[in-house]
Amino acid sequence: MRAIDRSAQTNRWRHHAAGEKVMLSLGIMIISLSSTNWGLQLATLVSMVVLMVVGAGISCRDVGRAARVPVLFIATGTFAQLFSVSLEGYVPSFALSPEAAVHQALFVALRSAACISALLFLALTTPLSSILQLMQRMGLNAEISDIAMVMFRIIWVLLDCLDAGRQSLEARLGYSGNRRLLKSNGLLLASLLPRVFARARRMETGLAARGYTGRLDFISIERPASHARLLLIGTLLALLFALTWWLG
Repeated sequence: MRAIDRSAQTNRWRHHAAGEKVMLSLGIMIISLSSTNWGLQLATLVSMVVLMVVGAGISCRDVGRAARVPVLFIATGTFAQLFSVSLEGYVPSFALSPEAAVHQALFVALRSAACISALLFLALTTPLSSILQLMQRMGLNAEISDIAMVMFRIIWVLLDCLDAGRQSLEARLGYSGNRRLLKSNGLLLASLLPRVFARARRMETGLAARGYTGRLDFISIERPASHARLLLIGTLLALLFALTWWLG
């Protein structure tokens, strides 16, 4: 999660408008979901990875770490669909699924990977604050976006407290044995919630000292949306949609 936020804040396309990236990501997802062509799905997957690595300058390691969990989920689900289980008496029997079912499972896996690549493109190139600001301009209630941002910050506070507690226990040899490991983890979890509440209270006090009036405002460093880039993205998506319709 930290690698995702770091990439979103430091990538080469950080200053581009969030609306441009949202438009590209959602458009690619819709095209991928409406296409039944293997080649187009593979081209979509490769194109999004190239945009992240070459275009936005995100390292392959960060892309791989961000994609690790969804890819593992897709692989597990696909593997389960490749085999069928039947009972012969009380003994389970495993057999390879029919060819049509294998073909369908592999296609669903490829389509899912293509959609995941579009979502990762948005997550790795656009911070949450930029997405929330875009949604506010589109009519999202300010209180809802503020709650989402506060919960996002609380997650970071939780991770910071967890890391600090783990490092403290390691420095005191709290993980030198199995019994100490269980005891140390119990102490860490027991003290985690009060420490998070204390840090959250300090955050609230800091906001009040800075004139907090009920709105979380952020300084935007994004450039305004470029009409040329929006036209280019729209043209590209229209061509891809036409190609999807032509290929069936």
